[in-house]
Amino acid sequence: MLIFCMGLGMFTTSCEDMLKPDSERHSYEVATDTLYSYWGILKSLQNIAERYVILGECRADLIGGTGYLSDSIAAIMNFGQNGTKEDYKDGENVYLKVSDYYHVINSCNAYIANCDTMLKTGVNEKYMIKEYAQVMSIRAWTYMQLVLAYGEVPFYTTPLLTTADITDFMKDCPKANASNLADLLGPDLKNMEYVEKVYGYPQYETYGRTTTVCHSSKCMFPVSLVLGDLYLLKGDEASCAEAAQHYYNYLNSENGGPLSPSYYSTAEIMDRYNGVPRYDFNLIPFNDKTEASSMTEAITCIPSSTNKLWGTVNTGVNRLFGYDATIRVQTYNTGSDNEETSTATVSSISLSRNDERELGPSKGYRNLCQAQDYELYIGVDDAHLDSIYVVPKAGDARQAWIYEDRYHRENINSKVDTLYYIQKQNPNGSFSTTFPVIYRKSTVWLRYAEAINRAGFHSYAFAVLKNGLCNNDNWYPDLNTDFDEIKDTVWYYTQHLGEGETKIISSADGSDEYTFTTKASLVSYLTQVFGEEGYAADSIDYKGKSFYNYPSGSTPAICYYLDKREMEKANGLDYMNFITRYMKSTWTSARYEYKSDVQANHTSSSYYPTSSGAENYITVGVHSRGGGLLMYDERKSRYNYVDKVIQKVKENTGRVITKNDIYSGDYDNDVMIAVEDLIVDEMALELAFEGSRFFDLVRIAKRRGDNSYLADRVARRNGELDGNLQSFLMTESNWYLPFPVDKW
Repeated sequence: MLIFCMGLGMFTTSCEDMLKPDSERHSYEVATDTLYSYWGILKSLQNIAERYVILGECRADLIGGTGYLSDSIAAIMNFGQNGTKEDYKDGENVYLKVSDYYHVINSCNAYIANCDTMLKTGVNEKYMIKEYAQVMSIRAWTYMQLVLAYGEVPFYTTPLLTTADITDFMKDCPKANASNLADLLGPDLKNMEYVEKVYGYPQYETYGRTTTVCHSSKCMFPVSLVLGDLYLLKGDEASCAEAAQHYYNYLNSENGGPLSPSYYSTAEIMDRYNGVPRYDFNLIPFNDKTEASSMTEAITCIPSSTNKLWGTVNTGVNRLFGYDATIRVQTYNTGSDNEETSTATVSSISLSRNDERELGPSKGYRNLCQAQDYELYIGVDDAHLDSIYVVPKAGDARQAWIYEDRYHRENINSKVDTLYYIQKQNPNGSFSTTFPVIYRKSTVWLRYAEAINRAGFHSYAFAVLKNGLCNNDNWYPDLNTDFDEIKDTVWYYTQHLGEGETKIISSADGSDEYTFTTKASLVSYLTQVFGEEGYAADSIDYKGKSFYNYPSGSTPAICYYLDKREMEKANGLDYMNFITRYMKSTWTSARYEYKSDVQANHTSSSYYPTSSGAENYITVGVHSRGGGLLMYDERKSRYNYVDKVIQKVKENTGRVITKNDIYSGDYDNDVMIAVEDLIVDEMALELAFEGSRFFDLVRIAKRRGDNSYLADRVARRNGELDGNLQSFLMTESNWYLPFPVDKW
């Protein structure tokens, strides 16, 4: 099993330290091979880490190419068309090598086949059960990346150790795809979800030698999150409900919890910058090396080292985005008399911007950011923030993740030549060893929102974007709230046949022969029976009743817009239960500097509603991270459920619906699609350039059975429709990389 451990210098705790005789986890001699095999699997993930970002972003709508685009990246962005077919082949393209994925899978298969999970330690704990659960999870995640990249791939769960094994297997090769992957891997992985709940994650402290890479907990793939992704990819309503349950299981775990309000990205309008928006960021998930907990944003990363002597150093994405890396290694004297510790070697990586970068933020991404409103609220004091102020031309503040060099070549070109650099993975030019981040809090909440929306909870899904979901009595309307409510929608009329004589065709209680559920059906019936002239006669009257599901009056509840039908349906569903103790966070104030002619240096110190107990139960909506101070229960906000749904329905269908329509039940499918579009937009704003974008579009397009959903967005990434690319992507098979049967 030692053959699977290739270069273990990435770990802080050296191999010697981790194998000390007094360490309980090494009580059994056989464990040496098992542990090295586990570390080897983690090591092999480094070979596909940057490809996760490149394949997930270059084929999507948020990244555009520059004049320095290489043939390999151009082939990926063009999906192998436009003369790049030869550069689109596995092995010919430096970024396409399917065997690296199968190396991870085969290593996992071998580990699972050989690990004895029945051995116990001196404290009667099953010896390698934690690592075993992680290996199962890593294998499932890797298969998912293959399916998303290649569409349909060979599937096997036993180790193939010889050429003969591979030859025999390929004679009758089962295939995995988006439709069956959850069925193939889900049942066994659910057992591991229980194991992880009972035993937790493996504990190896901090990785890295003299320079900290990250805490070992950040290298874990939580089983609940991988299960959630598997069922979300499958995509039907029942699978989405199952996905929601697994995401909830994580959010309700010790490391789960809400989005912290301390992670706002804020925009400032400064007069000395001539009114041009300037963005700042507080949330830097890629610099988070600490132990994962409910208070940290980053959950899972695939780390790289800071020194080639100790492991893989991933700088490829930095270079593509315009940041060249320089590695420096220094040896210094520690001042110790001990010969073994008299010197130490420290490595560091510095980054410098290079305008000959291959990739930058697309115009489509910048347009989406600019289409957002950045909101502030002003008033005479903290208790009276009742006036909305939308900062002009600010857009979404998460544009902080791109650097805009407005005057870089002004002297050369005699005009402003704006250059854009993607700096999200290395804010302020600092190298991150924890990039890419595979899972973080926002990722989980947004996918949870996607899942519950498809499971029938559209207003709750929007609440994830606007306010967040948490444990707070002030958060939700009570089912006893005064809702506008009539049980049936019935249109009826009376015909006056003569003086004192009335014939009721359909009565209010629906007891007569004819009942019309819409006005249109009544009109159609009357026209058919009496003709246009008879229907128009004064002797015919009709009346209507409506069925609404929203609160009829003012309410102090934060998520006042929740649909009563959804609230009733949520009762008894575990994954809709937000009264558990981990759905909370500590209270944090936030500071916002306004434009000087509005109000300067205002501090909101009592903004969040609090509970009556010792702890304050709070969270924030994902959109607040870039949309400004979206005040809770502030119905004047432009980012509100009714207005946003109406806007999206009009964009999608051309129909103009009303608030009453949204809650009537007659437009539930339109509302679901509208909320899903809002979630996808939020995924672009929050998770841009992190590696998931193309896969998000694939998942949504497949679920809708609408190839244009993906094709149109990718074809418009440069601001205008690329008709050839749009037409090419209308065929689903063109979304996927060509699978090299002879090289996998």
